Amino acid sequence: MLIVLALFALSVPAQQPLQLKPTPKTVAWGYYDAATPPVMRIKSGDTVEIQTLITSSPTRLEGAGVKPQDVEQSLRDIYKEVTNKGPGGHILTGPIFIEGAEPGDVLEVRIQQIKLAIPYAYNAFGPGRGFLPEDFPYPKMRIIPLDEKRMVAHFADGIEIPLHPFFGSIGVAPPDVSGRISSAPPWIHAGNLDNKELVAGTILFIPIHARGALFLAGDGHAGQGNGEVDITAMETSLIGTFQLIVRKDMHLKWPRAETPTHFITMGIHEDLNEATKMALREMIDFLVNEKHLTRDDAYQLSSVAADLDITQLVDGNKGVHAMIPKSIFVGQKSSDDSITLERTVCFGTCPAYQVTISSDGTVTFDGRQFTKMKGLATGHISANDFRNLVAEFDKINYFSLPDAYVPGTKECPQRVTDMPSASTSIHLNGKIKNVEHYYGCGNSGALPKLTALENKIDEVAGTQKWIR
Repeated sequence: MLIVLALFALSVPAQQPLQLKPTPKTVAWGYYDAATPPVMRIKSGDTVEIQTLITSSPTRLEGAGVKPQDVEQSLRDIYKEVTNKGPGGHILTGPIFIEGAEPGDVLEVRIQQIKLAIPYAYNAFGPGRGFLPEDFPYPKMRIIPLDEKRMVAHFADGIEIPLHPFFGSIGVAPPDVSGRISSAPPWIHAGNLDNKELVAGTILFIPIHARGALFLAGDGHAGQGNGEVDITAMETSLIGTFQLIVRKDMHLKWPRAETPTHFITMGIHEDLNEATKMALREMIDFLVNEKHLTRDDAYQLSSVAADLDITQLVDGNKGVHAMIPKSIFVGQKSSDDSITLERTVCFGTCPAYQVTISSDGTVTFDGRQFTKMKGLATGHISANDFRNLVAEFDKINYFSLPDAYVPGTKECPQRVTDMPSASTSIHLNGKIKNVEHYYGCGNSGALPKLTALENKIDEVAGTQKWIR
């Protein structure tokens, strides 16, 4: 038993993110295209650290005052070697092929971290560009120093802007029939959304249109005002950590997002009025399908609680996003509802791991010993599967079971040694229940039902793919 406890106490470091850096062979310059060969293949739930590049040339940066040694070598290499580019101007890192992603699915992009890659940004406008081209028919470029320690940008003497880094362009391949499309206008594939709400800690949901999804990211912004009126933000190079999850239980027409405080729907159209209508209709659909309101109630709630913001005005297709606060849904089920199964090693090769299923369908696996996956991995099930699993707990009157079937208790009539243990727990509507189960206690009373429940959790969570 001491050996078992010692093995159980071993700390296994979490899986490090995969890394993708920009090189002449790992970028798509100015386009999204389902025919682009992937530069990386990952599994659903994997985490990838992606480095992206500023959307300007070394020559222009140096001409605006950037010292030659401060221009990234990868940017110089790409400008020198990449000839297959356009029609847009963004240097996008990728694409990444996600196994199991098929047209009709949704890619859940969890933006875990965003870091500055360089200590400066630029803002520029030019003739015929921006929202007021007739007022500014000449070019101008400004280099903006970035203070990562204080997280501010020094725009000018007496003007400091708080940094809120985000990726202007995050997207997947468009449908095959669309061919190569410019990286400039956002569309059903997301792409150049320029949505300043998509900072670290937020989630973007993108409809998938091609096998593997083919995820790309770029157009780093240190910050931006809604509208991006002169056509650029504080353009810079960023390093982002993304967890990419294929959602087969979701079906969307347009991108959506979620922040820690708000749900966001988006409208994308060349006409600003139409983009606004799209964002509002998407919000109504969200409230009807996810919050189970009637369409009338959803329309009224949107009017009294949702904010409509102009995302950007300058990318061909204009963007509008609707934001509704999570805090108003006071009667919704707790997001803390979850089910957990933990298994320990035995005197052999019994796998030791913990798997947690949240009420939103997120599955988190922590492999510890004798598992194929060591450390953290994630997956997803449908909300209906979670509800069905809760019903399995109800079938065996789980909340009335003893807290422990372990040696030293009356619920453990047998004491066969060298057996593994399992622990189940459920957090439901504010109630918490945990049951310890040592497999050497026999197979009488409620124990067969408890064993069946543990196996059912494994089945629903799909843990076998991480074990063998």
